[in-house]
This record gives sequence, structure tokens and C-alpha cells, in this order.
Amino acid sequence: MSRIDIAYCSDNNYVEYLSVSLMSVLLNNLKNTIYFHIFLFKISKENLEKLKKIDANILFYHINDDVMKKYNRNYIIKHLNMSTYIKLIVPRMLYGRVEKIIYLDIDTLCFSDLSEIDNINIVHYICAVSSDTKNNIDTKNTARLGLKRKFYFNAGVLYINIKNWIDFDVENKINNLISHSWESLTYYEQDALNKILEDNIIIMNNSWNYLYTWMNFHEKENYFYSKLSIPKIIHFTGSRKPWYKEHKCLSQNLFIFYKHFTPWNNTKLRSYTPKVKNSDNRVYCREECYNKNYLLALKFYLKYLKTKLKL
Repeated sequence: MSRIDIAYCSDNNYVEYLSVSLMSVLLNNLKNTIYFHIFLFKISKENLEKLKKIDANILFYHINDDVMKKYNRNYIIKHLNMSTYIKLIVPRMLYGRVEKIIYLDIDTLCFSDLSEIDNINIVHYICAVSSDTKNNIDTKNTARLGLKRKFYFNAGVLYINIKNWIDFDVENKINNLISHSWESLTYYEQDALNKILEDNIIIMNNSWNYLYTWMNFHEKENYFYSKLSIPKIIHFTGSRKPWYKEHKCLSQNLFIFYKHFTPWNNTKLRSYTPKVKNSDNRVYCREECYNKNYLLALKFYLKYLKTKLKL
């Protein structure tokens, strides 16, 4: 039986989705001893009590305003929130207690035995990472940041060697880069991690952090049914999260399945309507065409066209 340490970071708005991701890890790792390290910012008493009802090895870490005040609103990117920066302090908080940690964004679902990650040797690296592009080549972001090679990683799943992170003083280097160069960074904390860690990473297979945006419509509805296509961890990057009721798909069904085992099992999916952009209408149109709902597809296309012409 392997011990695996997992870190999540969240504020009060996302703890429900954190619990779903956590449950997907738990149910797919019954043969392993999992310790969840949950870092919380501005959490309500009600949500904290719900989290405590989950039958798992969970350790809670409460982050106060003084720790987060260095990340002002200038650093917030569209659908991201302040809790994304909490990952930077995780190694410091766990130093001396945990040697290696798997950091997971809350918009992930696990479908695999995570003990296989021990096969990735990070003794001489700060962390193992996977690409932000499906073919592992990114000329745009690497050129923008002046990176030495055409590899840019997604920071939603990190396998961290905590001692190496501390010895390299990653947290302070990242904070310094963000503070002095934030206007030149597009994806603040992710850009900074790529810049600071570029010589201290080992690349792991994309299956450890498989981005939902890489899939076409057919793949999105069928990836779960084959061992060859199912990723170890799927990461719902972008705005099309499975917890929005309008985003009906296989992934939403899987999300609801894991949600059933959490203290939020009776809560309704929230609506994406307040966040809808005109580009979403075009995506909905394509999806309905794929599902052969042509009248509904036409409705979304006309709505998209009408809005575009107004603009």
C-alpha cells in the first residue's frame, strides 16, 4: 500500500467542486493511503463542517488575509480567483512533514491509481509537469516569456519535491517576478512558474494532466469507455466546467456521479447563463449539430449571428 499526499487550494466559492475532485481521487485509490492537504481561504463555517464530514484523511490549513494581500486584483485572470496563488505557499507549509506532494487544481477528475507517479523520479528536480499543448510544443508562450526551449507547462497538476522547492526559494522568486513584471505576464502564476522553474522540471506524460480543451466532440463523449483513451487525470481548463447545468455531456455525468458521494450531493448544478459569452453560442451550436439537434443548433447560431452583427 502506497502513501500519496495530495494538495488542494480553494476559497469558499469552490469547495463543493474541490470535494468532487477529492472523491474521484479517493474512489480510484482504495488500495492506497491518501492524505489530503486542503488549503482554505475565506471559508465559511458551514462549508468547513461539510468538508469535515468526508470520510478521508484530511488535514486543513487556513490561509489568512495577510498571506494573500500581496496578490491584488490586478493579478486575477478572467475565470480564475485568488486561491490559485495559494499553491505557491503549499511547499513551505508542508516542509519537514511531507517529501513529495501532488498538487491538483479543483477542476480535475481522477480516473487512475495515482501510485504510478512514484515511477517519475524527481530526486534531482523541483517538480514534474505536463505540457499546456497536446504535442508538447508551444512557440507562442515560450517566445513571449523568452524560455530556452519550446515547452510550456500547465500548472494545474504538479508533482513537487518539497525540499528542492524550498532550497531553490521558489515562492519568493515567483512573488518577486509577479510583483515587478506582472504587466508582461498573461497567465500570472503559471507564467512565473514556467519562467522560474524551466531548468528544474521533468516532463511527465500528458495523461497526468489531460486538458479537456484538447478533445473534439466525439472524444468528449467517448474517452471514458476505453483504457486507451481515458486519462489518469482530466483537467477542465477554460470556462466549460462540468458543474454548469447547461454543459450536458459525459463529463458532467461523471462529475455528478462523484458528487453523489460528497456532502453536497443534494445541491443543484449552478447556471452558466450569467457568464455566457457570444462565442459560447457558437460552441453550443456545434455541439447540437454533433448531437443532431439541428433546430436547437440553428437557434444558437442565430443568437450568435445576431449578437455578432450588433457588435
